[in-house]
Amino acid sequence: MKLKKIDFILFIILTILTIISIDLLINASHRDAIENISRFPQFQDLGSGLFITFLVCMIGNLLPVPTPYTFVVCFSALPFRELNVFIPLLVGFIASLGCLVGEMGGYLVGRGASELISTERSENLKKYQQYLVDHPKIAPFLIYLFGLTPLNDDMITIPLGLIKYDVKKTIFWVWFGKLGLMLIFAYNIFYICMFLGGENWILSIVTLYFTVITVFLMLRVDFIEILKKLKKK
Repeated sequence: MKLKKIDFILFIILTILTIISIDLLINASHRDAIENISRFPQFQDLGSGLFITFLVCMIGNLLPVPTPYTFVVCFSALPFRELNVFIPLLVGFIASLGCLVGEMGGYLVGRGASELISTERSENLKKYQQYLVDHPKIAPFLIYLFGLTPLNDDMITIPLGLIKYDVKKTIFWVWFGKLGLMLIFAYNIFYICMFLGGENWILSIVTLYFTVITVFLMLRVDFIEILKKLKKK
């Protein structure tokens, strides 16, 4: 079977992750750097930590490929989590604004490099678009659900743009979903930050693999068709 561009992109990303994994396995100093990011001077200062958080979250949502941006929320909130219960709330709020700016910016400029995979996903997008046309009432829930994940939201925002769904509603529900996600990391709910550096770098790498493969499946698998088959059963 002929490889598509998205398959090639997946191969490149997984190769890079594998090289990073081998490097961390061999170099103890590199592992130590990852496990102690929150102790860097930049994250010990709330102002610079918030600025870095905003930039990383914005860039992570602007790029059309899986980007592990959520780690920065853990490290920004960690030094202050025990000092004031409201500081993680501030970190999560700033992070969600960065996510929103990145998502909207990427949407307005056509997602930049997403043209590399637009051909392969065009049919899926058409099906998502038709599904949203047929079920407009669930659009807010779907937008929020996508926002609540670290996955790229263009699988939902682009079809919404195509059907001319209300921009203000789209912006609100994307932001609301991202706010929920960022607060989960800021308050380290379910000890989720242990998967993003901290004491276990292996879990961090596994999480990156999982995120990349999940995005790949979102682009390659026709979930609308699967839903239709489940309804028939």
